Order: sequence, then structure tokens, then C-alpha cells
Amino acid sequence: MTGTSNHSPAAPPHWPALPPALAGTAITAQDSGYAAARSSYMAVGSPQLVFKARTEEHVQQAVLYAAQVRVRTGERIPFSVRSGGHGISGMSTNSGGIILDLSGLRAFELLDPESGTFRVEAGATWGQIASALAANDLVISSGNFGDTGVGGLATAGGIGYFGRAQGLTLDAMIRARLVTADGEVRWVDDTHEPELFWAVRGGATQAGIATAFDFKATALDSVPGNSRILHQQLTYVSRNLASFTAEWGQWMREAPDQMESFLTIQALGDGQHAIQARNVWAGDDAMAARPILQAAMEIAQVHDEHTQAVPYPLIVPTPNTPHVGQQRIQMRDVLVDVADEELGAALADSLGQRGTLLAELRGLGGAIARVPADATAWGNRHQEVLAGTWMHPLQMAEQDAAFAPLQQLGTGTYGAYSSDIRQDAAALAWPGATGRKLIEISEQVDPQLLFDRGLTLRQH
Repeated sequence: MTGTSNHSPAAPPHWPALPPALAGTAITAQDSGYAAARSSYMAVGSPQLVFKARTEEHVQQAVLYAAQVRVRTGERIPFSVRSGGHGISGMSTNSGGIILDLSGLRAFELLDPESGTFRVEAGATWGQIASALAANDLVISSGNFGDTGVGGLATAGGIGYFGRAQGLTLDAMIRARLVTADGEVRWVDDTHEPELFWAVRGGATQAGIATAFDFKATALDSVPGNSRILHQQLTYVSRNLASFTAEWGQWMREAPDQMESFLTIQALGDGQHAIQARNVWAGDDAMAARPILQAAMEIAQVHDEHTQAVPYPLIVPTPNTPHVGQQRIQMRDVLVDVADEELGAALADSLGQRGTLLAELRGLGGAIARVPADATAWGNRHQEVLAGTWMHPLQMAEQDAAFAPLQQLGTGTYGAYSSDIRQDAAALAWPGATGRKLIEISEQVDPQLLFDRGLTLRQH
């Protein structure tokens, strides 16, 4: 819908006319719905056109139309693809271009409750999926925020609270429905166009736009009909962040894969740091979890502790907040081989820089590390921790200086969790043979580089 009853959207005068199939999906600046459609969570946009796709045909037609606009104008008119609009880079909106919004593609179907397989369209959110799966005592590792769109996270990675137990979100993917730059639609999996299936698992949109997926969720070792997740929240105060990081790293290293830990760290001054821990046990077996949760309380001085068994959707908060470019921070991350004192010292150094708001640590390893590095386009499997910072929106040189202590330790990066879309970041996200293979596939299916927004290996 356009948001008005008396306005018929039209393309800019020097662009091709809108195809009839897209007329009912288009929003322009003259429409009342434009304010709600123009921006993402991380950026305010001013696109010429927003296509609110409701069907796969709309996606196909929008892809073909965007290519036509570039040919007609001779310009690389920005073409952004949006599933949930929560992307950290802010590239799911633009100025002067086209946005293809997939949020109208939200269908969910549980294909087989016994095996946990389900089908979901790319515009659904992970909060929606958490609620649907929880009703069947199923879970899937899907990040830690429910407003995030299925398509963006599933194709880029997915580090969630069940990552060590289940792997990345993309590791649970069985097949995907892909619209390539030529407008063709194909189901891809391990036996049907496996190279494209490899690329869509970690390559984001570099092989095309995924419109739907089949996933395999996992049954919880919990009470049937009343599944719960053990969730421990801790607040530490540490006077030695280097030592704390090493102790936390050792605790994670020795913990079973059912245990996951995400940390948020803030500087208090005088060398002290407040550390908020969210520790999640993949199930409600309190007897098995108790010694691990108790050991977490012995890492450093605990000022507050709260542990409870909660329904799965509660650990994936879903406020359903409209996206109007409200989040102005800049984010960086690296994947680091070992959580040790050197990493802790680098965190303290970065937190001491002007403009750094807070830092994060997220445990990796476990099931994530057991997937071969060449099995998907996510080639960073050996690192045991993600380390990141949130910064004020500084100039790039200031951001680089603030993040430099951590950047020096990084052997990879999670591209979807960073504001940095430069080529050095792309090389860390898709290293070595992974990057070379992804470039080769992208050149085959998108020779004109239609999908060039965000972090990509190929540059125009």
C-alpha cells in the first residue's frame, strides 16, 4: 500500500516507468507511509522509491527494475535490501535510490514437529520465530534481539545464545529460496546448486536475495509443553580487566557447550570496570548447570546475581519498535583466537579512548568450531571469542584509533555486527580461500554487481 488513496506513485522522470506488478508496492516521498519506510534502525534514509514486497514476484520485479534503472541512468543508483531493518551497517536504507523491503514476507510453517524443521520467509523477525518455536518446545540460535529480520541474520551468520550448543544460525539452514540478479528464483541446498547454497550461508546478499528458508530447530532437554531456559544475569566489578578476561575465557573453555556467555563492559574510572554477564544454559537442567553457573560467580567480585528458568522468547526481547534511524552509535568487532590477558588489556585500552561507550565479549567455540571452515561462506571457525565496541559517531580516523588495540588481535570479523564496510573488514570476514570462492560465485550470478550495498568483497 502507498499510504494514500489519491496518489499513484511514479518513478523519477529519468527512470523507467514502474512495471504494473510493482505499482501497488511502491512508496515515494509523497506518500504518508514514507516516513515509516524510509529509515533503518541505524540510519535515516531518503530513497526515491521503497518497494514493500508482499510476494516473491514483487522481489523478482524489484530486482529487475533496479537493474533497469542503473542501465537507463548510467549511474550506480543505490539499491538496498531490507528484511528487518536492524542491520548495524545502516546499508538497508539509502539516499536517492531504491529500497526493497521484505518485511511483508513473514510466513512461518512448522514442516515436521518431530525433526524440528520449519519454513520461514525472510521478512519475519526472530522474535516471531522464537514464539512460534517455543509453542513446540523448539529453539534455534538466532542472535539476541527479536526485532532482527530473519533474512539478514540467517545469510550473514547468527551468533546467538545457543551458538556453542547448536552453531551459527546459518548452520541450521537446510535450504534457501534465492532470487539472483537476473530475477531467477531457485531453491538451493546441498544437492541443488550447492555452490549457491554455500554462498548464501555467510555471504549475505553477494549471491542474491534469500526470500525463504528451511531450518532445523532443536528440541530442548526440558519439560514438554513447558520448556524453559536457564538464564543467569551477573554484575561484576573488576579492578583488573586483563585478569578478568583470562579467567572468564578459562571458564568458557571448560564449560559444556550448553553454556553461552555474553558480556557488556563499561569503564568506571580508576581502572575499574563494570561487567554485565548474560549466561544462558540451553535447557532447564538445573543440576547439570548449577556448578557451571556457580563457577561463573567466582570469576570476580559479584555485585548482583539473578538466575531463573524463563521461556525461550524472553531471552530474545522483541519490542517491535519502528525504525527511524534512532540508533546513532558506531560498532566494530573482531574475532579473536583466545580470550586471555592480552585481550583484556586491549579491551581496557579501547575503553579508555575518547568516544568508546562500552565493549562486548561473546563466547564462540563449541558447535560453531566443529563445522569445517570450508563448509560455508562463514570461514572463521577457530576463534573462541567475539570482541567488539560501541562508539559515538566519530570520524573514521577517530574510530580506527579507538578500536586499534582490539583490531591488532583480530583474525576475523563478524561483518553483520560492524559499521565498518571497508575492504580490510571484508578481507577479515571472508579470508583466504573463502573470499576467493565467494568472489567467483558472485561474479557468475551477479556480473553487473547489482548487490553492492554493505560489506562486500567486490567493488565497483
